[in-house]
Amino acid sequence: MSNIRSGDYLVNVKAVYVLDMLGVRDLTYFDDPEQNRSIYREEVEIDAASYTISYKRGFGYEALATHTLTTKETDYMLRELTDYFSEIAGLPAPEVEEEAPTVRLKLTYQSGEAVTYLCNFDRKFLPKNWLQFRNDIKAKFDFYSMKGDLLSENLIRYGKREDEYIYCTVYDNTTKNLGYFLTDDDSIRPGDRVAVPGEDGASVTGKVEKVEYFTAFNVPKAPDSLKKITKKIHP
Repeated sequence: MSNIRSGDYLVNVKAVYVLDMLGVRDLTYFDDPEQNRSIYREEVEIDAASYTISYKRGFGYEALATHTLTTKETDYMLRELTDYFSEIAGLPAPEVEEEAPTVRLKLTYQSGEAVTYLCNFDRKFLPKNWLQFRNDIKAKFDFYSMKGDLLSENLIRYGKREDEYIYCTVYDNTTKNLGYFLTDDDSIRPGDRVAVPGEDGASVTGKVEKVEYFTAFNVPKAPDSLKKITKKIHP
């Protein structure tokens, strides 16, 4: 690792951790506990040339998830990582324990020179600032909701089908539940202010607490027994 130079422009860097551990899968899944033993792998690749960060996570040899993020901060992050590892570049290479979690870092420079560092995934061997670098990577993916709304029900929560009724739960200004109201307005959302008929027929301003969709087979109350929202009140 003595050739690591923070001033070099890095083409890419790859950090690979390989863990072999019990309990990755539910131990009751198979009768034989050994069948539940699985390799867990994380792989991070930062490429300054294409401004990409690639994160791969795998269990065993059958499942692998890959996420890629493009950001102009890759060059900065690579220089930061190089500085971190330059602190331990002069230390003797540690003996890697077999079957213990390991991390392998490979730095490739513009010149084509490559430097590899291999050690156990242990705070004794990793740079003091390794956790900060890990947090920086995680923050990037969390900011863009890497594990947020993929195939999420939240993205298709609204939209009336032909055989459905829209039921809105409405509260008045004193937080009294006014009950269900019907609407055909597909744009109404929780938090919207609406006008509804009051008990004496006069218009009452309320706030939508919940929007739900029902068919004739599962309505909580008969549609013909409900009053309708008069209109949505725009700010």
